[in-house]
Amino acid sequence: MATTFLILSDTHDDAFPDPTSIPKVDVVLHCGDLTMIGGLSNYKKAIANIKALDAELKLVIAGNHDVSLDPKWWQGNLDEGEDDPDEPLKALELFNAERAHGLFFLEEGTHKFTLSGNRTFSIYASPYTPEFNGYAFAYGPDEDRFGPGAREPISRSGIDIVMTHGPPLLPSGYQLDINREGDHCGCPMLYEAIRQAKPKIHCFGHLHEGYGVQELSWGSAAGIETVGAVCRNPEEAVVAGNMGRTLLINAAIMNHGGEDNNKPWLVKLDLGCNLKA
Repeated sequence: MATTFLILSDTHDDAFPDPTSIPKVDVVLHCGDLTMIGGLSNYKKAIANIKALDAELKLVIAGNHDVSLDPKWWQGNLDEGEDDPDEPLKALELFNAERAHGLFFLEEGTHKFTLSGNRTFSIYASPYTPEFNGYAFAYGPDEDRFGPGAREPISRSGIDIVMTHGPPLLPSGYQLDINREGDHCGCPMLYEAIRQAKPKIHCFGHLHEGYGVQELSWGSAAGIETVGAVCRNPEEAVVAGNMGRTLLINAAIMNHGGEDNNKPWLVKLDLGCNLKA
């Protein structure tokens, strides 16, 4: 039986889609940037919107704009007398209080979940992106955040889904990491970790202009055999889990360049399928 995922990102306070317009799904994945600049009231609003979605399980990570969910960033940028030094703890408590309602805020690392019908999947989560204008959850250009030497590496086996805030940088034929100038802004070390792990789905956001879906067909150990065409039409559910392929999804909802925001992606995945040969 296929499991249906609703995938979205970059809802930035006011870009969250109307929950009544979203069909029932099994799992919601939110890839970060719930807010524009943090704030407990904004997290409460995001939580209420996510809870209103009809799903058994709802998984959330932070993004670079969710600044007070990054304790290190918050302490380094604290405006004494104006900012609450305990806001990161209070924000995390808001999310953790919703676990009984099936909503989980994921720290960086690998997590496993079991749905009704004994459907089990593993997901690697990370809010970190290459340093950008001093925002939160940043890493330097020479840091490998995801490889074997990282604090919380992406496993080379058994990962069904990778959910990061930022996109990877692929060698060619790839458009999901472009910015408004058309430049590629993904992370090459994240791509290398994905190439090794070959998950069924890698979902992210961060680069709003890169919204869309592309499927990678893995060839020899040298790299990618085929990069599929970009799909930017979310009207029908896309299928993931095809043998030897990874579905890449940029699910950024906020649209800087158009009148309407983007729509979430519906993805059907057979959790019994295994990419490994």
